[in-house]
Amino acid sequence: MYNYIKNFLQAWADYPLEEGSVLAGRYSVISPLGTGSYGITYRCKDRLEEQDVAVKQAKPSKKGIGQQLLACERDVLQALEHPFIPACRGFFREQRSCWLVTDYVEGRTLEDLIFGEGQTFGEQDTVRWTLTLLERVQHVHERGYVHLDIRIPNVIISGGELYLIDFGLAAPLGSPLPSGHPHSKAGRDGMPRPASIPSDLADVGELMLFMLYSRFDPGRDAAEADWMDELALSAQLKHILLRLLGEDTPYLHTSELISDLQRSLPELKSLTDNA
Repeated sequence: MYNYIKNFLQAWADYPLEEGSVLAGRYSVISPLGTGSYGITYRCKDRLEEQDVAVKQAKPSKKGIGQQLLACERDVLQALEHPFIPACRGFFREQRSCWLVTDYVEGRTLEDLIFGEGQTFGEQDTVRWTLTLLERVQHVHERGYVHLDIRIPNVIISGGELYLIDFGLAAPLGSPLPSGHPHSKAGRDGMPRPASIPSDLADVGELMLFMLYSRFDPGRDAAEADWMDELALSAQLKHILLRLLGEDTPYLHTSELISDLQRSLPELKSLTDNA
């Protein structure tokens, strides 16, 4: 009964705002955009600037950790200044919560394209898209941060351009992650693992697998197998993925991964031409 009551109270505390609700006397709620582990995001109309924005609320049920992560997201976005990463437009406290205002990017996520529209990606497409994504990721790393949540719902295609969104779990490079952060697992020595580039690159590897699996047909009554057995990949791309996913010497620097992917393109083009 205790857990039932606890879950009920958390759900009640995190109940989304209704359409038309006004925040800070300025932002009128149009619709919810999504709910994550620590935040609730809305599409809002900025009455002052007469444009749509995204407004994220720190989940009330998460209390201090939610507000801490949202303040960190604000700091990260203010430091990035990239045309294909939403900019911070404001930050305020209201209704015993914190609120972050950012650019609103209207488009389709990579998740929408794969699972909603059935778009498929071959090796060459996957590498080209990943190289574009890595330009954004490298910029984040060069500014001294890691994203820590690079997934297909957080990559948006809008106007033919690729945007990297949702920096709610981002952290400064090398920083200890706060208790409660999804990546704050201790290492073998029992000490918390610091925020690192390999964490982001492992996420990139998982994202690439989603793209490559978009063409996979398991067949009828096929037994589930490892991706190395299920996907017919070129030797170069398979080796890159093994490194990204920690089954071979991991990549420590984004630039090294970019170089390997760029070198793989001529081979992939040759394989496509000869298919």
